[in-house]
Amino acid sequence: MPTIDSDAHVIETERTWEFMDESETQFKPVTVTSSSAPGKQFWMVDGKIFNRGTNIGKDTSDASREMKDIEARLKHMDELGVDIQVLYPSLFLRPLTIRPEVERALCRSYNRWLTDIYRKGEKRLQWAAILPLLNMDYALAEARWAKDNGACALFTRAIPENRVLTDSHFFPLYEEASRLNLPICVHSSAGSFEWNQVFEQETGFGKFKLPVVSSFHSIVYDGLMERFPKLKFGFIEVSAQWIPYA
Repeated sequence: MPTIDSDAHVIETERTWEFMDESETQFKPVTVTSSSAPGKQFWMVDGKIFNRGTNIGKDTSDASREMKDIEARLKHMDELGVDIQVLYPSLFLRPLTIRPEVERALCRSYNRWLTDIYRKGEKRLQWAAILPLLNMDYALAEARWAKDNGACALFTRAIPENRVLTDSHFFPLYEEASRLNLPICVHSSAGSFEWNQVFEQETGFGKFKLPVVSSFHSIVYDGLMERFPKLKFGFIEVSAQWIPYA
């Protein structure tokens, strides 16, 4: 039986954005620095500043965690006794823009980067696709593309776009995910600018963990799985002790 790490991460780099169409390059995130934090880098995305490199494991090399050297990543997995990793993003654990066209460009480029990694990784580096949920037509098209190009799941933040996951806005996605047989994985995160601002100085429990618990509760309480019996959900990086309470 293979050993599967169901929640590994990639660290986004400039390479992540090289897969944008020419018409989308105006939306590329850029690296910026601050005089008040010498040596620290940030991403500027659609005019907003986000921390860069805060999800780094110090026991792995830059080349491995940033996917510059796929062989190094696979070698490290062998050392850990891991056969397969399912890859999730780092930058996308919070919302980045309110503009659908920007979100689409970011998601499309990220997913094509992950497809390139998947193909080079001997199918040991599985991945969850990111969907541009600000526009459902964009999201459905990207879900279909991801399925055809090796994605094993669809990533979403909790409270995506300031909506609970039982909002009817997402019903077309649930129908399509059911048809594609792709689970929707709610990773530790929050898809609300306001929520992130409230908990900005907090350790991450309120900001990233509790929204996932709330999402689980809403899905069960509102009977979402009865409406979509073939739909699958995963709740990632929040442990499981809370399930009896929820």
